[in-house]
Amino acid sequence: MKKVLAYIRLMRPLNLLQGGIALLVAATLMDRFPAWNIILLATGIVWSYTGAGNAINDYCDAGIDKINRPERPIPQGLVSRKGALTWAVCLFLTGSLLAIPVFTLELMIILLLAVLLLTTYSLFFKMRPLLGNVVVSTILGMTFLFAASIYGDISKGVTPFFLAFGFNLIREIVKDVQDMKGDQALGARTLPLKYGVEVTRKIINTLTLILMFGAIAPYILHIYGKFYLLTLIFGVEFPLVYVIYSIRKDCSASNCSRLSAILKSDIFLGLLAIFLGKF
Repeated sequence: MKKVLAYIRLMRPLNLLQGGIALLVAATLMDRFPAWNIILLATGIVWSYTGAGNAINDYCDAGIDKINRPERPIPQGLVSRKGALTWAVCLFLTGSLLAIPVFTLELMIILLLAVLLLTTYSLFFKMRPLLGNVVVSTILGMTFLFAASIYGDISKGVTPFFLAFGFNLIREIVKDVQDMKGDQALGARTLPLKYGVEVTRKIINTLTLILMFGAIAPYILHIYGKFYLLTLIFGVEFPLVYVIYSIRKDCSASNCSRLSAILKSDIFLGLLAIFLGKF
């Protein structure tokens, strides 16, 4: 049982939960609520692909995780690197097979791009300053494009894609500051290691301000309603203001770890804001 749980942990259950909620939120944005069998199928595909990407990430980061994430299954010796890679291949195949009944050219393009980014991120992009952050943020935002496509109207996923992209981009850069020790040990070239913590802090603050103002645009453009704005301000914008304040005072790994956790939790409030935006 411990081994089974370790393989489940490789998939990052919290990320799977976030993806599942994103699929439900996207369903509510449709003019007509999708059939539940389509929603369940979409969930299986997203969970399989997300789990595969995370397993590949742990396979590639085995050395770094000994320093930055010693609690993960591979550093703990619960799963071998070969086992993680095999699990990733199985999950990719599962997701691809699940996609056959709902196959369209549009969906195929989205899934092929997702597989390409998921597999190349850990192998090539993760160690590169900013580019790796952009790639992983694109992957996370693509959940909305995939969901909107499988539900029948990809245009409904464009706005939440950009919101998710911006939010995750900030969190990924904060995580880079948190992980500097392990990344430096293995020769990574992340943003804080290449340009310094001070420059990275300014980039985080600038991107956060852009996101805060940009996130109001869907309300101004009448894409989402007043409940979106209220939830956004009190549930998302206030925590982002705190992130700017806190990282200005303290850029230590421990504080960035705390801020990363706050941002991850705040993502769920962002999803709630998008859900309420229809009302």
